[in-house]
Amino acid sequence: MPVAKGPKFNIRSGLIFGGLAVVAAIVLGFVAITLGSRSNRLVLGDTNFSSISAANMSAEIAENGPILWPDIANGTRDIWLQHTGDDPGEGWFAFDARRAGEGRECNVQWSITDRTFTGACSDEVFPETGDGLPQIPVYIDEFTLVIDINGIHEASDFAGYAG
Repeated sequence: MPVAKGPKFNIRSGLIFGGLAVVAAIVLGFVAITLGSRSNRLVLGDTNFSSISAANMSAEIAENGPILWPDIANGTRDIWLQHTGDDPGEGWFAFDARRAGEGRECNVQWSITDRTFTGACSDEVFPETGDGLPQIPVYIDEFTLVIDINGIHEASDFAGYAG
């Protein structure tokens, strides 16, 4: 009874495939080095919160108080957004919900009666602007609020409030 022979290894095909793999690795390495040299800072995810209506958000905060955005990725960067005053084009503050190195259980809490934030672990009191907590730049681009969570922009990147 005849036995079927298995596939033969073709040296020529192997050398071509190996050569293409080496070329692909070199190209990918070059792309990675080029992209990595464009910035001295690694930024993962979105570089900012945007597409938020400044007018709508200021009205929401005026009615219900500052907004806490929990970090759903890993819980290390919960953010408070606060607006003071009547003009949606100014008076914006964004800041970390706790001091650096503290756990999530230490997030500051808003007191509507005192209009202050209080540390859950330290009982330290912070003003409504979050002074004393790590601040996050907030900009207005026409009618849109931009929270620069990675701190990579400047005010000149945005148009300001057009209202």
